Amino acid sequence: MALLLPVLVTGICLFFTYHIYRYLQNLYLARSKGCLPPRRYPHRDPFLGLDFFLETGKIFSENRYLPELLARYNTYGPTFQTNLFGTPSINTIEPENLQAVYSSDFRNWGVEPLRLPAQDPFCGRGFITTDGAAWEHSRAMLKPGFNRANIVAGLEGLGEALDKMMNKIPSDGETVDLQALFFDLYLDTSTEFLFGESYGALSNSSSKESQAFMDAFDHAMFGSGFRIALGPFKFLYRNSKWREACRITHAFADRYVQRALEYRQSVMSGASQDDKAENNDPSHFPSRNKPLLYHLALQTSSPLTLRNEILQTLMAAQGTTAALLSNVFFLLARHPAVYQRLRQEILALGDDDPDFDRLLHLKYLQNILKETLRLHPIFPQMNRIALHPTTLPRGGGPDRTAPLYIPTGTIFDTSAHVLHRQPSIWGPDADAFNPDRWEDADAERETGERDIRWRYMPFGAGPRACVGKYKALGEAAFVVVRVVRR
Repeated sequence: MALLLPVLVTGICLFFTYHIYRYLQNLYLARSKGCLPPRRYPHRDPFLGLDFFLETGKIFSENRYLPELLARYNTYGPTFQTNLFGTPSINTIEPENLQAVYSSDFRNWGVEPLRLPAQDPFCGRGFITTDGAAWEHSRAMLKPGFNRANIVAGLEGLGEALDKMMNKIPSDGETVDLQALFFDLYLDTSTEFLFGESYGALSNSSSKESQAFMDAFDHAMFGSGFRIALGPFKFLYRNSKWREACRITHAFADRYVQRALEYRQSVMSGASQDDKAENNDPSHFPSRNKPLLYHLALQTSSPLTLRNEILQTLMAAQGTTAALLSNVFFLLARHPAVYQRLRQEILALGDDDPDFDRLLHLKYLQNILKETLRLHPIFPQMNRIALHPTTLPRGGGPDRTAPLYIPTGTIFDTSAHVLHRQPSIWGPDADAFNPDRWEDADAERETGERDIRWRYMPFGAGPRACVGKYKALGEAAFVVVRVVRR
């Protein structure tokens, strides 16, 4: 007991000495590179920033997060620093900084230290949770499943599911909640795209096992997000229900992984898919448009890798296109003139469904999708962590034009929601829904008068931009055409 006090005092002294040394070292390096500090958020707790964390949690629980985030940037400027559990966090919407983090200085920034420790028990190592060579391998595995041929082939299945959804829309003008129908539509189509079997939400045919899986998946995903938010204090999230949700999710996914590995074996052994289907349950080997899991199984025989990648893909796909469609019709319902103009463009197509290329070239429809994504981006907030010491081009000093020195471990946080509503970029009507603004934006881009890269980022940007971007845009256009033409 007599030794405890000296040991404790020594430990505290070493702790403060180390942090003072790091502070002075970073200050020296910053000055040597001509860097100046950014504006700082006025924390009441300057050590851990718990005031900021608790305030953010409160406004998030009250569904006020995005408006309050916009208000913060309006108050503290386009670049400011906060304290996140003792770690500096740079909050910025400066296009030059975004270009550095997501493109030109991409290798010095990552996500693995932020995501993997929190999400590992749920979805392990995959394209969402890793950096470097591991991420490159995961991305390369996924990319063929999102090529043009697979997207086009998937429109047939989407059309069949959409017919079921349309039958649920009253024909007598009665008010209907399209959002619920869109989420059912994409629950069915995403599970078919990933696993080869539809969930059955639109046909009311989902099994108890499938329902238990989706409930567990949602719970596991929420718990993983909460663990990320807790940062170094994720160990405080001791939730047995979360662990059980992860177990249920794994057991369900593993069954489909095993089927995919059987398919891999049949291909590797030279047996045709049709021959294999004659001797086994044909539902294991769907002949029309193989699910993504089967594409992945042809590239790896690791059950754990397949499970991780398919769960992470389901996380990325969960409700994204459904949210886009919900926002499109939310805005169209409040802008009847826009709706009528869109309807004229669509009715001019005739009764046949346009092909994928035509969908992407329906000018006014695409402008509506762009404008919807500007106001309501798929990924409204994104973050990274500095993997190595580096710099950011802007945001330091009194005039906020000096570069910033970024030590290893610094958090980078940006918001497409805020970026997309800046009057300095989009004009005084930045908060208004105006699809025609894209006529001017496209013309200026073609003539080189303005480049909107790093000013418009609804699907992220750079090498880690959403791999399913064109799938989402093509399918959203397909659904809008069908619904509006009715």
